[in-house]
Amino acid sequence: MSRRSKAGALTAGLALVATPAVAAPGDPATLTVENSTFTAGSWGDGVDFVVTDIPAEATGVTVMLDSKGPNGGGLIAEPVEGVPAEDGTFSGNILPTQSSPVAPDASGFPRYTVSAFYTYQDANGDTQNVDAEPVNLTILPGLSVTGPAEATVAELAAGVELQFAGFQPDEQITGLIERYNPDTNAWEEIGDFSALLGPDGSGEGVLTITGASVGDTFRVSATGEDGTVYHFVNTVAEAGEQPGGEQPGGETPGAEQPGGETPAATPQAPRAPERVDTGA
Repeated sequence: MSRRSKAGALTAGLALVATPAVAAPGDPATLTVENSTFTAGSWGDGVDFVVTDIPAEATGVTVMLDSKGPNGGGLIAEPVEGVPAEDGTFSGNILPTQSSPVAPDASGFPRYTVSAFYTYQDANGDTQNVDAEPVNLTILPGLSVTGPAEATVAELAAGVELQFAGFQPDEQITGLIERYNPDTNAWEEIGDFSALLGPDGSGEGVLTITGASVGDTFRVSATGEDGTVYHFVNTVAEAGEQPGGEQPGGETPGAEQPGGETPAATPQAPRAPERVDTGA
């Protein structure tokens, strides 16, 4: 009888363990926001963000929120420094407190964008900024106050119409009228108002400002249960009038004219508006 030996079958395997990719200085970061859709009139709890793909050499992560219009834009909240976590990500929240989101008009403005960048020191010791792909926010229709973006001194004195919409039915809203002071870079209150809106949450009012000057910028805020919205009005010159008081043709009030006659200077309106009345 022959004996046969059986060799046991051998098995082998190789398990691959994925090693997370490590970002190198100069590689783009990745910005993610948890809430990218808001309703006009309120930022709610703000924008929660997480920034990933940050190299170990990074010295900080900054996140910003800006608004863009047809003629430019700027930041609408103070930049926020991301808080680092053990996994190398940076997170935080950015919440504007001086303005509310506005739904875009037919031209697509305003547009709101969240952006981020990290900094690091290069081999020469210079600070470098590396941007992440920005995230565009969506603003749904909601609260609004609309009216002319520009008005002359005379038009403001006569009154310009404002429209309110998106508020609660039969809501009593309150608001402020402020003038921007370029010397202090601050808004100065010059009046307030209260208005009872209609059953559809809308209404109209008349903004009257006397004593305005060409170049003044005014901000009207309207506050209801669901938030606060703003409207801005820039004071512009009458047709044919030039800034600085010059008249067409280069004549300046008070300057001596041919023949030796010196016309009286044109009275200047007081710098600070004297009265504000919404007429709502």
